[in-house]
Amino acid sequence: MKRISLLILCLVCAGHMAVQAQNKIVIPDTKDYLVLTGDMHMHTIFSDGSVWPTTRVEEAYSEGVEVICMTDHLDKRHKKLANAGVFNGDRNYSYDVAVKRGKELGVTVIKGAEITRRMPPGHFNTLFISDVEPIAQANDAQEDHQKGMLAGLEQARQQNAFCVWNHPHWAAQQPAEVKWFPEHEEIYQKGMMHGIEVYNSCDGFSFEAFQWALDKNLTIICGTDVHAPMFTEYNFPAGELRPVTLIFAKENTPESIHEALKARRTAIFADGCVYGDEALLTALLDACFCLESVKQKDYKTLVRFVNNSSIPLRLRKNDANPVAAYTNFNVVYPFEKQEYVCTGMEYKTPVIPDEFTLSFKVENFYTAPGKNLNYKIKIKK
Repeated sequence: MKRISLLILCLVCAGHMAVQAQNKIVIPDTKDYLVLTGDMHMHTIFSDGSVWPTTRVEEAYSEGVEVICMTDHLDKRHKKLANAGVFNGDRNYSYDVAVKRGKELGVTVIKGAEITRRMPPGHFNTLFISDVEPIAQANDAQEDHQKGMLAGLEQARQQNAFCVWNHPHWAAQQPAEVKWFPEHEEIYQKGMMHGIEVYNSCDGFSFEAFQWALDKNLTIICGTDVHAPMFTEYNFPAGELRPVTLIFAKENTPESIHEALKARRTAIFADGCVYGDEALLTALLDACFCLESVKQKDYKTLVRFVNNSSIPLRLRKNDANPVAAYTNFNVVYPFEKQEYVCTGMEYKTPVIPDEFTLSFKVENFYTAPGKNLNYKIKIKK
């Protein structure tokens, strides 16, 4: 009986490890930057989440997420835990617990906090802060929502924080229309809004937030805003991945990550799509979509590519004056190899030039709302 139980346990563990392996997010580095995967918005039991802070680190490690931000709510819920004797009431505690485990597993943990007010102004994350308490106390001292937010953000600014307007499209706060209120304009004009959450798992992608980011030079941010255990939110056995912010950083350190966010070197990978700046997305695609071989066979030029990332690549032929004929549309799935058969424009004729270009519209890479990335790659025979 013990042997049977042990066998069942081993099979369960092996199955769990296999699920974890297939759901590791893999994004290659570009020529100029490390491309770090980050979850910039999450909660633990020290606000209204249901897991211990170390669990957030371990989830990230198992899924290939390299950076996480501890952003528990700044409200009075933590007092219940303090009164129950769970901790001493210091709102830095969730970070203090998580960062130790992060160092053990190689996950970079960023200290943050979420100031939560009614709309307007709504919710803001303060990231890269040194002490949560002054921000919380400044916010708590004001009944008025805008005054409380401004007071909290001012304290965060004194700590050189990076401040993000969270989920502007959250249906609970903007059920009819997603609006930029005068309160947001005031915060923006005071220099206390640096980024905006373009993707949040509660309500998905926001066209409005993406456009505001472009119009107002705000950094695009993605966060799960997860409260429950991660495995209850995403169908890992089916291959689902959590959404992540892609951070184009010089090093995997809090300082370098902070610099990348301030320089707006981020993109978003969520629901199989990538959103971001054209130059960054082009560099990312150069790293993901790698030319493996070029072979000549009779009149055909066989061009083989490999997708060495977790991002599916939806490629549609995009060439008004092509030299070569090749497949009009295909999807190169993660870690898949695919071969393009290129011929001359006449049936059964070779491609004449020794060098030619394949041109694509990448249908799941967006440089603006509704605008796809145009991508070209040169082929030498």
